[in-house]
Amino acid sequence: MLARKSSLLRVGLSLVLGGTLLTGCGSDSDPTNTPQEDDTPATVRQTQQGQVAGSQQEYGFAFKGIPYAAPPVGELRFSPPQPAAPWDEDEPLQATAFGNGCPQVASSFGAASNNEDCLFLNVYTPASGENLPVMVWIHGGAFIAGSGGDSYQPGRLVDQGIVVVTLNYRLGVLGFLPAEGLPEGNGHFGIMDQRLALEWVQNNIEHFGGDPNNVTIFGESAGGASVLSHLVSAGAGTGSDGLFHKAIVQSGAYQPTWISRDMGAAIIGQPVVEALECDTAEDMAACLRAASVDDILTAQGDSWFVPAWGEGMLPHSAHTALTNDGFPDDIPVMTGSNLHEGRLFVALDEIDGILAQSPDPVDSREEYDSAVAALLASDPRGLDAQQIADDYLARQDPQASTRFSLALAAIQTSWRFGCNQVAQVTQLSDQGVSTYGYWFTDDEAPSLFGNLPISFDLGAAHAFEIQYILNSADTMAGRGAGDGQIALSEQMLEYWSQFAKYGNPSSSDGTANWAAFADGGQIMELNPATFGSDAMVDMAEMSDGYHCDYWTSPPLLPQ
Repeated sequence: MLARKSSLLRVGLSLVLGGTLLTGCGSDSDPTNTPQEDDTPATVRQTQQGQVAGSQQEYGFAFKGIPYAAPPVGELRFSPPQPAAPWDEDEPLQATAFGNGCPQVASSFGAASNNEDCLFLNVYTPASGENLPVMVWIHGGAFIAGSGGDSYQPGRLVDQGIVVVTLNYRLGVLGFLPAEGLPEGNGHFGIMDQRLALEWVQNNIEHFGGDPNNVTIFGESAGGASVLSHLVSAGAGTGSDGLFHKAIVQSGAYQPTWISRDMGAAIIGQPVVEALECDTAEDMAACLRAASVDDILTAQGDSWFVPAWGEGMLPHSAHTALTNDGFPDDIPVMTGSNLHEGRLFVALDEIDGILAQSPDPVDSREEYDSAVAALLASDPRGLDAQQIADDYLARQDPQASTRFSLALAAIQTSWRFGCNQVAQVTQLSDQGVSTYGYWFTDDEAPSLFGNLPISFDLGAAHAFEIQYILNSADTMAGRGAGDGQIALSEQMLEYWSQFAKYGNPSSSDGTANWAAFADGGQIMELNPATFGSDAMVDMAEMSDGYHCDYWTSPPLLPQ
């Protein structure tokens, strides 16, 4: 799916912040949260399954590792998720530590996991307040990596008067394997996990100060594609309708066609089934359920995943919904892309070499041509990769040692992310959806990779905007953020929270009027050099920046 599949396997399209980051600092002051119905401490809340006991934080309270679904093991492996069982009604569940991450291989951004008991969510709530807007974060990671755990610090978003929920969902083969012989929904069981978590929010969030009638779902990359999945389902009336009221898609416009369940079963599912020696089994589902997690992860190998459509809650793809008026027009959408999306993936390959003490940047024409060909091979139009490689290299400084890396990254940015983003903003708005577009262009964004000697500037790379919303100012400063980045972060926090509260991201003090795309064809540029209404730019500027005219009629191989 990417130029080099090692990067896809390791972190994929958006395992973002990584590392073990604190979700907040504790406080010794007395809890002063929303009054309870009795003398129950504010750190204890009721859910349909039983009470949970969380911890006090500077911003309010954190409740971590709440099971929202039964462990997907035994007959529940490769099946739709089921609600978590109740626990001892006299003993609160200790919700002070994150639950297991779902099975995945070790990566630069997190530890390996082979524990299928992983369907947990986390709730972060202000110290006081009722009927507060709720934001549910769906993590990225190419549908093969990541979790809703310690990579994210939602404290500053909670300070805006928001209840924040993060969650885990099944990944890779266990969450997205399309295969014959499995229950309906195979190919997107991980999306069904997310839907069950949203049902949990509807049933329980009032006890945490949240308003179940004001829920925003937001996610980045695979998380953004997940948000699109729920919009498709809501538009089709197949399960996600009524579970959320606003949506934010961050860098999620890539590959909007997804893959049909039947095609996925042939090109993704069958090789996995064969690798697990289940292709000749009398009961293929039973065979798959008997396989070890380690064997499943080995069989997964370099496989890539997107939601498979064709049945269950996904009757069709995001592309079909976008081109056939299939999105709900009563759910406002904020959606955007980053200026240098593709640089992350080129950097990840380079980091492999750095960590192995054998740096290997893309520094030759032969290596560059090979990487471009591999990147574009999945495009069904039959692209002329050599001509595209020539055209993009010609836009670089011929004397720059970084020209091959930057040209490769620019192709990834435009072909996979940017031009799909331009199309989606227009399509959503044309359907009558209240659509707010953004373009994150802060090329001084703090690096997620510390002082690693990457050969080129990462700029506003894929995933780099997440820290502006879901990390502390101290974490950003520790990564090298300057005053401009912190100021932009504060502005973005207001945009995101205003959108969650009212369905319009304009600033509460009126200094930044973020107009819907239909009101002039403009989007908000997120950059420290521009703030407020002056930051609105024509969509044509983004389209030109991504050379979308070129990709409308790209060079094709002779038929």
